[in-house]
Amino acid sequence: MKKEICTLMVVLFGLGIWVSPLHAGESPFSLRLSGYGVPSLSGDAGEGDNAPGYDDAFDMGLGLSVEGVYRLNEKFSLLLGLGYESHSGETYNDISFDDFKAMPVYVGAIYQFTAARSGWIPYLRGDVGMVSLDSVDISYLGTSIEYWDSSWEPMFDFGVGAEYRRNSLGFFLEIKARYMDSPSASLRPFSDSDANWSLPLSVGVSIYF
Repeated sequence: MKKEICTLMVVLFGLGIWVSPLHAGESPFSLRLSGYGVPSLSGDAGEGDNAPGYDDAFDMGLGLSVEGVYRLNEKFSLLLGLGYESHSGETYNDISFDDFKAMPVYVGAIYQFTAARSGWIPYLRGDVGMVSLDSVDISYLGTSIEYWDSSWEPMFDFGVGAEYRRNSLGFFLEIKARYMDSPSASLRPFSDSDANWSLPLSVGVSIYF
């Protein structure tokens, strides 16, 4: 799958170089601010027959992101983004999990299907980067122990969205398929976990300069 995502980024860049540049005098910079929800995380959050899934150990995640965008031309843009999200810990088989917190840092690309600068603008996007995962403790019968250590792990995503733009302001909705690599296990082999996939859904605003 990682190979396919790299191929997608190359294709997006290739499409971008064939499109006309921005009109003279128009600023290429914009800022995107969004809130997003992560309904579920796939995969096992531990090792063994009775290991919890991520959905057993953690609730729906909520997050915020900020992205700086540089438009290369009318349809193709590059971006740098930073996010923060938190999943509330749950109790599974009398084992209580701390909150699962992640901070993704990434670069990405956006390809608009139209060169319009107002109205509805559908687009594709893809990102690649790293995610900082906080340590997670578990508690059982009053005893607490570290389950995952804090670490930096690779991540990537790809998705679709649509923005309604009016002059220097836009509102967008997008959904992505996201991959995050496994947390760093502290309680081996019980805390050896899968990488996880999720479907973040974002709602946000774009400010054009």
